[in-house]
Amino acid sequence: MKWMRNRFPTKELYAESLKRLDNLTQDRRLRIFAGNNTVPSVVWLVLLVGSVISISYTYFFGMKNIRAQYLIAASLTVTITMILFLIYVLDHPFTGSSKVSAQPLKDVMDIMQKD
Repeated sequence: MKWMRNRFPTKELYAESLKRLDNLTQDRRLRIFAGNNTVPSVVWLVLLVGSVISISYTYFFGMKNIRAQYLIAASLTVTITMILFLIYVLDHPFTGSSKVSAQPLKDVMDIMQKD
């Protein structure tokens, strides 16, 4: 039996098992954190109110050419709307046309539950 101790080092095996279990636990925490990571409603409120204030701010500076003022206000409105839409799309990664599939995560969970 002495030869088996040298062939199968239990301390190293145990240390490697603990290391892998720790990595698995850290990866699980990261997945849970990433799944719950959304933009809070207070931030949405600040973004929307700031957008309205920024767009309405352009009307306080009257220009001689009304078309130029409308063009500036319209371009600012379109830019801010696109930015807010981008934030919304990135905040909901599992919905819409650019959704990320949850199937690989489900497959891994099924494999882990079988073991």
